[in-house]
Amino acid sequence: MGFNKKVLFIIKWYFVLISLVSIVSCQASLFSYRGRTVEPDRRIDLLEGGPHGGFWQTFDLTIEYKYEKKADKLQLSGVAELSDHYKYNYESLDHFYLTAFFLDIEGKVLEGKLVLNTITSVPDDKFSFKKILEIPPGTVSIAFHDMFQVREALRN
Repeated sequence: MGFNKKVLFIIKWYFVLISLVSIVSCQASLFSYRGRTVEPDRRIDLLEGGPHGGFWQTFDLTIEYKYEKKADKLQLSGVAELSDHYKYNYESLDHFYLTAFFLDIEGKVLEGKLVLNTITSVPDDKFSFKKILEIPPGTVSIAFHDMFQVREALRN
């Protein structure tokens, strides 16, 4: 292959790659939870008025929450706390994101809204949140979704 053919080959594949990346990046739904189903035992049915409250627990964390629903607004507050596994085995928390998923009658995610975002902390901390959120049409329940990164091996 001559020099010109190599250059044309590289340019052609460069544009193909750029085109694919552009198409995929425009498809946000490929990288979201929209449309996925949340298990019934993970759903919190939304009742009108309030305040209403409860606990939501997984292996990773416990959330004590309160909410008040008025028409298409949800005032959501609470405290999230990582489980003892993380408190006793890790020293630092690089980031912690907590999202409220709005679910339809089948438990499918209509939309997710960030309610807590913290960077650099320790696993022992309690994380408070308080948000007023717009409720998407068709919402009958919510669920929480967490993402966090702990660092450093077992404590001495």
